[in-house]
Amino acid sequence: MHSHFTRRRVLSAGARLAVGAFVTTSVRGSGAGMAQAAPAVQSQAAQPFEALKTSTAPLDVARRMAERYPMAPIMSYIPALAWSGALRLSARTKEPRWGDKAKMEMRPFLSGEKPVTSEKNSLASLGGHIAFADLALSEGHKAAADLAKAAADLILPQQPEEVVRFGAGWTDDMYMGAAPLVRVASLTKDARYAGAASRLLLSYAGKLQRPDGVFIHATNGPHAWGRGNGFASLGLADALQHLAADAPDRARLLAVYRTHVTALLKFQSDDGTWRQVIDEPAAYRELTSTALFLSTMARGVRLGWLEKSVVPAIDRAWAAILARVGTDGSIRDVCSSTGAGSSKEHYLTRPVTNGPDDRAGAVVLLAALELDELRGGARG
Repeated sequence: MHSHFTRRRVLSAGARLAVGAFVTTSVRGSGAGMAQAAPAVQSQAAQPFEALKTSTAPLDVARRMAERYPMAPIMSYIPALAWSGALRLSARTKEPRWGDKAKMEMRPFLSGEKPVTSEKNSLASLGGHIAFADLALSEGHKAAADLAKAAADLILPQQPEEVVRFGAGWTDDMYMGAAPLVRVASLTKDARYAGAASRLLLSYAGKLQRPDGVFIHATNGPHAWGRGNGFASLGLADALQHLAADAPDRARLLAVYRTHVTALLKFQSDDGTWRQVIDEPAAYRELTSTALFLSTMARGVRLGWLEKSVVPAIDRAWAAILARVGTDGSIRDVCSSTGAGSSKEHYLTRPVTNGPDDRAGAVVLLAALELDELRGGARG
């Protein structure tokens, strides 16, 4: 989706700088002596970076991310992911500070001081209501529940031919549209929201999931963008977690999810990452897709949707994430915001963000929480 933030354009760590040509870069975390072809982008010098130790516990990573992010508390799915993660972190650690910070940042929206919708709504902004729904589900917060329901009502289709309102037809919609709907379905027990979420996910899967299980970004963007696959995976995982066990479409959603995971496992890189374009060996190794896949796979194993044979892939992904998260909470190898594009070069040449990044911080927070819950780690 289009970004609310200004992105710094830099190459992955270790890349030789060039403009308008292909370069060979040594990617941190790659096998010894391995090089990858990566397209050059307009760049600036990266700041000094000290990665976390490989022994850093998931909850310690989660604390770092919750403390630093979001830097821009706007109405968008990006800070909402961080707020929801902070609420979960407080519940898991019994440390109120993380949830208190999130509620303080949400307060202007909950009180009506800041608007939560506009004349030009988008699923990226309406997806920000997931944090309100999670606050209502965890604490019974009425104002938050009312806001979440109002957003879900806006997303519900109003015409017979509509799958979802405000959709772009991208895999992004599978998370930003479905995630608020399934949470409000849990809050209200109203089948309209569950049904709309299922229709959205299954309709998009029918158009965008290739026979091998990988998703293309859009019908007018027929390439396997990494974070686009992450949005599809997280949307499916949220639906499976929130929809009732006897939901009519649950079995079909589970089949789509499992087919997707099976395909993704075949494309994991030797260092544990997934690439900016999933099936393109020349694409750079990208953090947000890796964190999203770890999150949905860890949840799948924990909740019994996947076999435990997936755990080694999850562990490799975690090692790759630690190599790309700094001791100061900064992030490496993050794809900038990406709309659908018809050419593969559109995706291969997306700039890489190295430094503080709200989106990456939020998804790393999610990955850390999911991994800790999978491992049953200490809650302190």
